[in-house]
Amino acid sequence: MPAFKEPASACYRFGDVVVDCHKFSVVKGRQKKDLTPRAFDVLRYLIAHPDRVVEKQELFEQVWKEQFVTDNALTRTIKEIRHVLGDSAKSPRYIETVAKRGYRFIAELSVPAARQVVYTEEVEGISVTVEEEEREPGMRRAESRDASGDEYKVSSNRGHKWAAILIFATFSATLALSAYFMIPRYFARRNMVGASSSTAANIQSIAVLPLENLSGDPAQEYFADGMTEALISHLTQIRALKVISRTSAMRYKGNRGKSLPEIARELNVDAVLEGTVQRSGGRVHVTARLILAAADSPSWSREYDRDESDVLKLQSDVARAVANEIRIRVTAEERARLASARNINPQAHEAYLLGRYHLSKNNEQDMNQAIEYFERATQIAPDYAAAYAGLSDAWLQRGWVVRAGAIYKGVESQSRAAALKAIALDEQLAEAHNSLGRIKLLYDWDWAGAEHEFKRALELDPGSADAHVFYGHLLGFLGRDAEAIREGQIAVQLDPLSSTTQSSLGRILFRARKYQDALTHQERAVELEPRNAEAYFRLGDVYAQVGRYDQAIAAYKKVGELTPEFEGFRAGIARVYALTGREREARQMINGLKADPMSIAVVYVVLGDKDEAFRVLEKAVEERSPVIVPLKAELLFENLHSDPRMKALLRRLNYPT
Repeated sequence: MPAFKEPASACYRFGDVVVDCHKFSVVKGRQKKDLTPRAFDVLRYLIAHPDRVVEKQELFEQVWKEQFVTDNALTRTIKEIRHVLGDSAKSPRYIETVAKRGYRFIAELSVPAARQVVYTEEVEGISVTVEEEEREPGMRRAESRDASGDEYKVSSNRGHKWAAILIFATFSATLALSAYFMIPRYFARRNMVGASSSTAANIQSIAVLPLENLSGDPAQEYFADGMTEALISHLTQIRALKVISRTSAMRYKGNRGKSLPEIARELNVDAVLEGTVQRSGGRVHVTARLILAAADSPSWSREYDRDESDVLKLQSDVARAVANEIRIRVTAEERARLASARNINPQAHEAYLLGRYHLSKNNEQDMNQAIEYFERATQIAPDYAAAYAGLSDAWLQRGWVVRAGAIYKGVESQSRAAALKAIALDEQLAEAHNSLGRIKLLYDWDWAGAEHEFKRALELDPGSADAHVFYGHLLGFLGRDAEAIREGQIAVQLDPLSSTTQSSLGRILFRARKYQDALTHQERAVELEPRNAEAYFRLGDVYAQVGRYDQAIAAYKKVGELTPEFEGFRAGIARVYALTGREREARQMINGLKADPMSIAVVYVVLGDKDEAFRVLEKAVEERSPVIVPLKAELLFENLHSDPRMKALLRRLNYPT
């Protein structure tokens, strides 16, 4: 099989397509198209061998070289080429599939082989096209060897000696002309490469866009989403790199209307990582491309084809390759964590990914399914630390989601046991420390222990928006407002399109008495997610605090529409009634109300009934209700702080003195 030595400077035209191998570009009509490097090489090889069947094995040997590759990888590559060219497998215009053998390039090249374009160059505003001279019948193409090692032949039939001399002279002139224009081009390309590397070296922030599912099966979306989340999780472990969190990144799933620079501007990042994933026959194939946001151009592209049991290593390899490409500072400890991935049972990993998929939904049914899948993963692989961390999160989230937190007490032991098991299996698992921090805060009232766990989570995964949010809340509860706001701001920078994150920062700002800023973030939260009942409740609190009572009532009523089982919205309305002098209506509304104790106590405070307020609060402490934890920081209770009963409550809550 002959080696592929097509000159890299060749320019091919067919139909409305121009393939410029010197520029590594494909233009269809007047629009530039992007191909991965592998797909471009396959297209170039097929064009260089037109009208003959190119066997699959030939493509493997000539394009993939020594790398292991499956038929699926080639099929995906051909599919990518056809998509870019606007071709069809059923009615091919350019590339024909020859069943069980290979592919044939069938389009007619508009530049005849006898007068082939070498390359086209723009020089001082003038387009210069360098072509090979037309060969006479019976003449073989001149062959010599230039400094690059490319071969050119010069020979003739005996009866055409002078013609051969003429051809040689013409070829020499053409070669000289080519050199005249190509040498500056060579150095220009070197400068462009240097500039690209310099740009890559300046990348400090990145967004991983949802990987495209190429399996053709919509039921496999969870697998693509799980791979996206895993890549984000790996990259967030690099402290020097800002990585946009999953919630914001997933908003661009299936994006068709926005360009990469637009997305980069919205997320305020220097680059985006995009790609595809396909699982077939027990193997996983991933393509990844790093795109420089400013130029909308690929800086780096790789393909990975691994066994499913190696999927965790694959994720680590992609993350390390990105870090190496952008030359971000990676500490020895971070590099060791990225390289520590091990083999995993494919069935256990499948169950884990399904658990993560359902965990991202915020309803009772999905929480129950998430718990089932995580438990199945731990049964298949009892040493799967990440599955235990997911199980802890699922139990904890279920306690606060189901029936508006009515069963928070019933999930403590399961969530705690799973978090401790995860840490015992892998002490460097950030999400497990984050879960344990929440448990220590909400159930143990262990302020120092909770802070230690949150700080450990951020040490291991500085890009975790969740850890920044929870740590920010803890700092706010302790009255360390400046630190709390800083953590909330970092979380928003990492997850700007998350309604929950925006609302959390708004609440931190509210407790710090920065009402206008709080209002901005709560309004942004409901804009991002109109079904976020918690954000509407917090928005109502801000409106009530600044005297916008009608808007406060409207916000609380919206909570009732979204979550009628959460009766706290009635307490919010009762508080507004009390603030506006409608005391009788306020008392009627909270009489026998099954809302959280903090919301009811606030109404009594506004009504001036301190004794009843303390009765409700003391009962909550006695029952060890987690909702009582923010007591010291809630400004709605600030006129109770001089009362000895408040000081006694804070001591029972283990607040640091």
